[in-house]
Amino acid sequence: MNTQLLNFASENYAGVQEDMMKAIAEANTGHVGSYGNDPLTAGAIATMKQHFGDDIDVYFAFNGTGANNFGLSSATKRYDAIYCTEVAHIYVDESTAPEAFTGCRIYIIKSKDGKIDPQALKNSLGRKGDVHHPQPGVVSITQPTEYGTVYSLDEIKTLKDICKENGMLLHVDGARFFNAVAKLNVSLKQMTEHMDILTLGGTKAGMMFGEAIIFFNQKTPGQFRFQLKRSMQLASKNRFISAQFGRMLKDNLWHDLAIHCNQLAKQFEKEIAAVPAIKVAYPVETNAVFINMSKALYEKVQQHARFYYWNDEREEARLIFAFNNTAKEVTEFVQLLARLS
Repeated sequence: MNTQLLNFASENYAGVQEDMMKAIAEANTGHVGSYGNDPLTAGAIATMKQHFGDDIDVYFAFNGTGANNFGLSSATKRYDAIYCTEVAHIYVDESTAPEAFTGCRIYIIKSKDGKIDPQALKNSLGRKGDVHHPQPGVVSITQPTEYGTVYSLDEIKTLKDICKENGMLLHVDGARFFNAVAKLNVSLKQMTEHMDILTLGGTKAGMMFGEAIIFFNQKTPGQFRFQLKRSMQLASKNRFISAQFGRMLKDNLWHDLAIHCNQLAKQFEKEIAAVPAIKVAYPVETNAVFINMSKALYEKVQQHARFYYWNDEREEARLIFAFNNTAKEVTEFVQLLARLS
């Protein structure tokens, strides 16, 4: 493998952040209870309650698709509808897993810069109560969106109000959730005030593996454990997931890592302005940057750097800045694009 390539393809390409690796190593001693019945899991949940509130119910999963499937299936009936944008991960990048596992119909809603249009959402709910039509069950948003843009707290509340009016729940796919919180400079509790379910990303934040699913305003913790097992996401050695989340939340490590990634994206946005052949396609608010560039230029750059060509029709490419990318790499990449364009 050529390790000299610059890499802005995905956080999934990155290794494991050193504090996460240390947390795994420290958890790798002795014998403890399995399936989450261990002190590290209890400690991680207690820490999460400090950040998100006491009335949460927390579960851990292996991966993002499984976590989303578990969260959504716990909140829906098989005749329900799930509403999301046309670029949502559950619609574009999770194969048929959400429909197959939940049994629900997915409806796409018009969006701008990756965000659901509230009026378009309202307009799509006209057949509530019609037995011939799937019933409104869940609105699923991505925070930050697939374009790296961020819903404000007011925008989230607006969507939550629509959900309340129509007897729906608000699910948030938060694969890069920490980046969005850092962007808004709010607390984790403030960000989640109007959410019902959060899939909290760990892997993209620097963990080896693992996601958390948080249900808010819960009076009966543990009620979804049977669904977690059915979802095939119940980890026998759960402590290795929960230990990483415990460390991620300790001393606000999540915030430091997110700020670093977000700042690299802003650095790229600033420096690339001097390269006429490249245009930034969407507002740069977290650690994702979408650029317009020709396919020919993209192919030339692939000899030196890895990132995704996202949309051929719009000539869009996507850059993701991970915890182990550096400011020097960003400048080197901009200089490479200037030289080859």
